[in-house]
Amino acid sequence: MKSITIILNYIDIGAPLIALLFFIRPFNRLPKELLYIFWFVSIQFVTNLMASILTWMVIPNYSVYVVNNILSFVILSMLFYRISSVTARRLMPFASVIFIVCTAVSIANGDGIKTYNSVVSAVSSFIITAYCLLFFYWRLVKDNGLPSLTNSALFWIIIGIFTYYTGSFFIFISYKYLIFLESNVIGILWRFHNVLLTIFCSYTIYGLTCKNYQKT
Repeated sequence: MKSITIILNYIDIGAPLIALLFFIRPFNRLPKELLYIFWFVSIQFVTNLMASILTWMVIPNYSVYVVNNILSFVILSMLFYRISSVTARRLMPFASVIFIVCTAVSIANGDGIKTYNSVVSAVSSFIITAYCLLFFYWRLVKDNGLPSLTNSALFWIIIGIFTYYTGSFFIFISYKYLIFLESNVIGILWRFHNVLLTIFCSYTIYGLTCKNYQKT
């Protein structure tokens, strides 16, 4: 049981690292869309590793998660802006403004400095989940000209993104309530979060190894 707990605690470092290894061989022929995914996975690996190192040194790592959240949101927003419909692109600037305002207010109130505030993470997760749903609706329902969409690497990777951010959204909106009831639940929540990240990495590896590198 203890070994399983240790694995779940550090799989947020191991899973992105393994996923990054699968980018090496096809890297020179990856379309720009998958390069965004490469940088997203890189951010997960670097920031999670840094957060763990700070924990080992008994130094607060709140700021690392804020940086992770901001960089991840920016990269994925750029990705979805590139691959989404014209209608969705028109909505994205408004979503970005909401995220910026929430982030600024949260940081001004000490998030990333004194404490961890799950509000910004919840907002980010909600917006990215909405982007995924718009992508699926446009490509699978509205656009009938892409019958081979499920054969593309990006399609399966976005399923991974959707799974990760949808699950994370429910973690973040209930975070404060759950830790108010029982502070020990923090470890359980983050292990579940790490499992979700691992699922995303698994979809990414599947997309890179089993699917075509076609643009979608």
